[in-house]
Amino acid sequence: MSIKTVRACEYDFYKLILQAIMMTRKEKTSLYNRILISAIGIPVILVLIYLGGLWFTTFIAIAVLLCTYEFLMLFKIPTKTGIFFLLLFNASLVYIAIYTGILWIYPAVFVAWTIIALVMMFSRPVADFHKAFYACASIIYPALALTSLALIRNIFYHTCWNTFEGAYILYIVLAMIWICDTLAYFMGSAYGAVKLSPKISPNKTWEGAIAGFLGSLIVALIASRYAWISVFKPIDYMVLAFITGVLGQLGDLVESAIKRYAGVKDTSRLLLDHGGALDRLDSLAFTGPWIYMYVLIRFF
Repeated sequence: MSIKTVRACEYDFYKLILQAIMMTRKEKTSLYNRILISAIGIPVILVLIYLGGLWFTTFIAIAVLLCTYEFLMLFKIPTKTGIFFLLLFNASLVYIAIYTGILWIYPAVFVAWTIIALVMMFSRPVADFHKAFYACASIIYPALALTSLALIRNIFYHTCWNTFEGAYILYIVLAMIWICDTLAYFMGSAYGAVKLSPKISPNKTWEGAIAGFLGSLIVALIASRYAWISVFKPIDYMVLAFITGVLGQLGDLVESAIKRYAGVKDTSRLLLDHGGALDRLDSLAFTGPWIYMYVLIRFF
């Protein structure tokens, strides 16, 4: 390494330190809030995944309820009665999938779609009819999308797998997503030059996206090396890395596109500077169904 390169690295290092020192009070408060929410939220989520069963299922049901509310608010669904019905229905899908069998979801979704469409048709102006389809979309995303996480955790209900295999899968997926997001942010901020999708998310770059994918791949290699999931082979870890490293980032872009369409920065202020529940769970909502489908196709 040349002296010029070393000095350039030192310059970047000192520049980062100077930027941290010169942060405004508002920026420091934002950083504090983010750290506090993460310090509380991450251990709680890990414990709930470990507990599984009704504990984790109820957590996902609450997450579906909150994400559905944020989703409907983004599209300004007009009727309070309709929103209340959808919140309860979408949350109940989690319990239907886990305790009565996932096949029951399909007739339930069809009935709900029919009711929503008819109610909107006869109670609202024709100009508002398109909002019925936004409301129906919430049954798929985020409701059924997040339900897949509960199905993964409780997969032992329908298999001869160890009770904690589903938990191990979720732990690895979370690690992949967190590492992917972290590397994408820092590498994109430091070295990003080529915009990934400037119209949707101007701050995301190809350099950051590639770094994030490599981060997911590293987690997969470590997990494979120590055989964290007894039923998995090396190829299965690589598939998880591809799903989380690619589709997870696409999920983030899709949610950014929805927010840009709605003209908002965050889906809500529920988690302070972290934004809303949907802001935090967008990657999982996109990756969960694909991981669940892969496990079903691969092992059953």
